[in-house]
Amino acid sequence: MLKTDNARLSDHTRHQMSPEQIGRRLALLRRALGLRPSEMADLLGIPRTYWSRFEGGKRAISDTVAALLVEKFGVTLDFIILGRWDKLPLDLAERMREIERSDQASSLPKNS
Repeated sequence: MLKTDNARLSDHTRHQMSPEQIGRRLALLRRALGLRPSEMADLLGIPRTYWSRFEGGKRAISDTVAALLVEKFGVTLDFIILGRWDKLPLDLAERMREIERSDQASSLPKNS
């Protein structure tokens, strides 16, 4: 995407398309599938360091890896790139939402 194209997107969409946000969703997907990072990389046939960089938001996900995720796990490009949950398989979406809720609950400050 050209920089001028990016400027036409809403702030929300630009934020969702950031490597950091995509990486957060990739980690959520992996965890919902019950896989370790190394297992996900191996299933996709990519170097383990690539997957680590994708999840960490250090590297933008490639079209090929995004397409592999769609083919192998039924996730949508809308979810990966734009953070849209509405077309995900229900069971997968429910597992990811549960992980999100658990993560949010564990990050709340404890009352003393």
